[in-house]
Amino acid sequence: MIDVSMHLHRHGCISGLSNWAKHSGPKIATLFRDRFCFDGQTVVCAEHHEAEAMFQSIVDNSPFGVWVVDQDGLVVFSTRSAEALLLQRRTKTTGAQIAELLPALSVSNGGLTITDLKIGDFENIISLPSDDGARYGEVNLSQFKDAAGRPFTIVNVNDITSRVKSWYALRDQEERWNLALEGSQIGVFESDLRTGSGRASDAWYQLLGICDANGKDSDREWRERIHSDDREEVEALDAECIAGRVERSEAKFRMRVGDNDWRWMRSILRVTERDEQGDPVRVLGTMIDITPLETALALADARRAGLEMLVSNAPVAMAVMSLDGTFLLLNDPCYSLFGYAAGQLEQKNVWQLSGQKTLENLKAEVETLLDGDSSISRVEEKYVRPNGEVIDIAIRISIYRPEHVSDSRLIVQMVDITETKRLEALKNDFVATVSHELRTPLASIHGALRLLAGVIGEGAPEEVDRLLGMASRNSERLTQVVNDLLDFQKLTAGHFSVEITQVDALDIVRQTVVDNEPFANKFNVSVLVDAPEHDIIIHADAQRLKQVLTNLLSNAAKFSDCGTTVDVKAEIDEEAFLISVTNMGRGISPEFGNRLFEPFSQQAEHLTRDREGTGLGLAISKELVENMGGEIGYSSQINAQTTFWVRLPLALPTGASARPRPSRSIEAPSSPTSSSPKRNGITRSI
Repeated sequence: MIDVSMHLHRHGCISGLSNWAKHSGPKIATLFRDRFCFDGQTVVCAEHHEAEAMFQSIVDNSPFGVWVVDQDGLVVFSTRSAEALLLQRRTKTTGAQIAELLPALSVSNGGLTITDLKIGDFENIISLPSDDGARYGEVNLSQFKDAAGRPFTIVNVNDITSRVKSWYALRDQEERWNLALEGSQIGVFESDLRTGSGRASDAWYQLLGICDANGKDSDREWRERIHSDDREEVEALDAECIAGRVERSEAKFRMRVGDNDWRWMRSILRVTERDEQGDPVRVLGTMIDITPLETALALADARRAGLEMLVSNAPVAMAVMSLDGTFLLLNDPCYSLFGYAAGQLEQKNVWQLSGQKTLENLKAEVETLLDGDSSISRVEEKYVRPNGEVIDIAIRISIYRPEHVSDSRLIVQMVDITETKRLEALKNDFVATVSHELRTPLASIHGALRLLAGVIGEGAPEEVDRLLGMASRNSERLTQVVNDLLDFQKLTAGHFSVEITQVDALDIVRQTVVDNEPFANKFNVSVLVDAPEHDIIIHADAQRLKQVLTNLLSNAAKFSDCGTTVDVKAEIDEEAFLISVTNMGRGISPEFGNRLFEPFSQQAEHLTRDREGTGLGLAISKELVENMGGEIGYSSQINAQTTFWVRLPLALPTGASARPRPSRSIEAPSSPTSSSPKRNGITRSI
């Protein structure tokens, strides 16, 4: 160790080093002033030896690295701490160039300059020698002159590696947080209640459309951008939190993003620091953009309001229910229908309104809908009101199926059909009664007319013969009407049955054609049959199948153009028996086609008034075919051709009962032209 005092006296540096002591800390400076008095560049020592020893101890134990450098950059003095900062890579630094020891220092104009690393808010930061990882030092420079006027620079270096590394760690952590916050679109802000200023994360500014946040005050931005209608409420909520009356403040408000774009934000704020008196000093909060959520909620509210308006103004009882049958929304007619006072059905379960059995079918229908692909169904139920009154309800159920199953809903419309069913029962009873009462007299009249015609014989006057013929035809027509009414009444009442057996379909077809040839001749229409030469065995009721074919043949004859041919074709189609009846004529309009198989349906009167009929034949035929496990349909072209077809299940595989038989016709019917799919020349519409 060099003799510091002698060295300083020798170089005239004692006054300069005193300046270093003053820069090195208050305690060192105070001790130095207590023992030395300065008069510019000379030092007068009152107790020379004691002061020299004390000063040597101060220099040796200083935590800072100190170098004294002349105007040429040569080191003339260094402390032990200075050598330690160099990791003892040089045994002696005196006489060395300071730039060799600390490359960030360089000589310029007789003094030293620092190449600052510019790290954060630190100043005059340089790199220090290191064996493992970076090391950083903070440099202070001070200048003095010796007695001869020579300039020297005192280089004071403090090792701040731990502080710089902590700053880097904090910066990296902030960057990671900023990235996370930007990705999640969560803005973080902090406000200093003492200064009224604030700072915020990049994500917070980006929520407001601000890309460059340098120099901006987040509190000022918030005050300038919040909607005037929301500010008072938000500040009141924040005041409650700042006053300590609530743990945190949660607020929803609108903020101006960019120039004129208003977006909904949601913030949560807490007090994070209080002073010694308990007064709040600092608050921290988060802010997110909830515009999409608010838009969705507004849309949902609008839809709900629209739905409530539709439901409340619906002319029938209407309700929205959860999948378990709980009422969520219902209108006034619902209360009247179920027999409850207004407000008594909310959140009640429809299955539990009238015992366990009265609405079982409705519950089963809902479960069927949920398990299947269909979304709409219609059922009829009996319901017992709280006063014991039993009513019939027609219920139409539709299921709303959103993406999330838990949001599914039942939309139910209900109509009281008690009176309708009562009138329908009266009508059926009346039809049945009238039909039965008419059948016997009609049979007697028809028999008497035939007997009278036989007694009079061929010698009757022409006028008498004409009247007898007209009376006989009308009695037959009236008998057919009565029979149709009775059949239809039985079908609708569920009292009609079919006897399914194995029958030869071709025998029935040919016999029916033969029986209807006289009827066709009245309209100057011929009938041709195209059928295989082997039997076709099917499952059917022979008598009812003949009734269906008779209806199709009579309709074809009545509505054919004069002089044309009705084509009857029988074949096997996809393991089923298919028979079609095709005629050329006026055809069926699309408007009438929608209700063709409904009871008492007839095409416009001006088109059919010249053709007799009740409008029940096709309705009865449809019921009969479906009861035999088959299907019936048609295709038609206006003023061209119409084809009715019937499909019935086969009893045996194709050809199992085949035996040769002659064909009644070798002429095939013309194929109708239609947009419906075709199979083997027969136009089908299913």
